[in-house]
Amino acid sequence: MRNEKSLKIKSSRSELCSRFGRICFSVLFAVFAIMASAQDKSVSGTVIDETGEPVIGATVMVKGTKNGTATDIDGKYALTTLPSATLVFSYVGYTTQEIPVGGRNVIDVTLKESRELLDEVVVVGYGTVRRRDLTGAVSSMKNSDVVVAPTNNVMEALQGKIAGMDITKSSGETGSDVNILLRGSRSIYGSNEPLFIIDGIPGSYSQVNPSDIESIDVLKDASSTAIYGSAGANGVVIITTKRGEEGKAIVNFDAYYGFSGDVNYKHGMLGDEWLAYHREAYKYINGDYPTDNATLMGNPEYTSALEEGKWIDWVDLASGRRATTQKYALSVSGGTQKARIFASTS
Repeated sequence: MRNEKSLKIKSSRSELCSRFGRICFSVLFAVFAIMASAQDKSVSGTVIDETGEPVIGATVMVKGTKNGTATDIDGKYALTTLPSATLVFSYVGYTTQEIPVGGRNVIDVTLKESRELLDEVVVVGYGTVRRRDLTGAVSSMKNSDVVVAPTNNVMEALQGKIAGMDITKSSGETGSDVNILLRGSRSIYGSNEPLFIIDGIPGSYSQVNPSDIESIDVLKDASSTAIYGSAGANGVVIITTKRGEEGKAIVNFDAYYGFSGDVNYKHGMLGDEWLAYHREAYKYINGDYPTDNATLMGNPEYTSALEEGKWIDWVDLASGRRATTQKYALSVSGGTQKARIFASTS
């Protein structure tokens, strides 16, 4: 009996030691794993845009920390962080990307342009700048603000939308040009219109199809227009047109038809109505109707014009005609990583 009890005690002790050994091994393995994961590792890579060009000055941060760096002139970066960390890549005008490090030592990133961030970036004479960092008086309009009103004239679509810019039509004729004053009348004999920059080149807004415009930036004060010298004395309007995008070809067709409504002016009397009116007036004064039209008119030229039916409704002639406007615009956008194209006609 004693031998059997001693054998059972020995077997239970050996099982206990075996279990304890497995537990100790698991704990040691977990500790080593934690220590291995807690060790910093070096991560490097290159940040480029959709065209393959390096992005200079892009921010690379470790999420949740102040540890970060910026890309150099070749778009390259290098930093030290934990394998479990997440890197955040960001740059003005591009979509922010978050990428886990994992076990990689090299992480290359391609940043994509963000259409939603265009209103946060203001175009000035010497490049672009964040709106919160801009000290000059600048107003920005997006494409949706331009095409909301169907018109052939870009500036006419901006009436009442930009503070300090006076836009008035030169006449009531459909399709007529407009007069623009941005900083008031500064010259008696010279032009007071602002300088227009179309994609970096001085030009005329009448040469641009409103549907092709990506954004419009209006530079008002001296600090914003100083880069243009005396040419920008009346203010500067910078128009940026659309660019082709990578991907399948996209075809857009836009058409509209408009007309100016008839004005309800009072019209004069014509023909028999006018003659009857004067016959009644003659009777009221003389007590009886005139014997003939010559007696009524008293003027041979008037009598001749009356008999020949020479009546003209001047009100109808001046305002009764309906003016129409038609516009048709076609654009094609597409491209690859190496080449992108945007073409349009209207």
